[in-house]
Amino acid sequence: MIRKLKKVARRIIGINSIYYNADKDYVLNVSEHKRFEGKVALVTGGSGAIGRAICMRLALEGAYVVVCGRRLETTGKVVAEIKQYGCRAESAILDVTNEKAIEMAVDKIVNNHKHIDILVNCAGGSTRTKNANLHEQSIEMIDEMLTTNLRGSMLCTRAVSKKMIEQKSGKIVNISSVIGLRGKAKFSDYAASKAGIIGYTASVAIELGKYGININCVSPGYIQRGIYTDEQLPYLLKSNCMNRVGTHEDISAAVAFLASDDANFITGQNLCVDGGRSLGLHGDS
Repeated sequence: MIRKLKKVARRIIGINSIYYNADKDYVLNVSEHKRFEGKVALVTGGSGAIGRAICMRLALEGAYVVVCGRRLETTGKVVAEIKQYGCRAESAILDVTNEKAIEMAVDKIVNNHKHIDILVNCAGGSTRTKNANLHEQSIEMIDEMLTTNLRGSMLCTRAVSKKMIEQKSGKIVNISSVIGLRGKAKFSDYAASKAGIIGYTASVAIELGKYGININCVSPGYIQRGIYTDEQLPYLLKSNCMNRVGTHEDISAAVAFLASDDANFITGQNLCVDGGRSLGLHGDS
């Protein structure tokens, strides 16, 4: 049987346009067979749009989810939502740029739960409105992208993999981007950080395979967040080959697959979830 949870998209009628709110629009189809029963999952960036969907998916499939972020106020909302469905979760403060804070958080989780079975590195972001050509970009923004997206993911993987090596099992899933594969004008800092994630994933897979640990990437294409209008809709539909808007749940389903026993013989790979966008991205601006 399939368990369906749905929040209906809100359509707001404006003066000249219809506005669609993607923030709360999701449908989760979850089998009653819980693939992650008894598993402990740590999700960084768990209060973000994609991170929240990943936390929900893992929890609904039986995992005890540690929702990590910089503010308990935001992670707590995700935990409360998970508990509304009778699932288990807790909040944890975690700054992925702080090595000592990461190690302390990981030690605390292991002390409380005895193991960490799944790590999802979802913390990070893009330059968004601060994007610029590389020769015009600030050093501060370049450092922020590389430190948060790439270094943060590597530090969390470093800390958690030590525990997974001891238990001789584990699944690590990193969130990269199709821009890390194909590039995009004015996003060279973001592209570099996401390409680095794909590269270190392949290397770490070689290192950890003998311990029974799998590490893979999911690279989203354009996943709509927040408000978009009738005028923006044609662009969103043309941004991929499937003629639809990508959702957070498209990403969470891929993460859940790679974190499950269904992917036991898959490691070091990058799964693009982009509706085929990367087939013709070619550095679009």
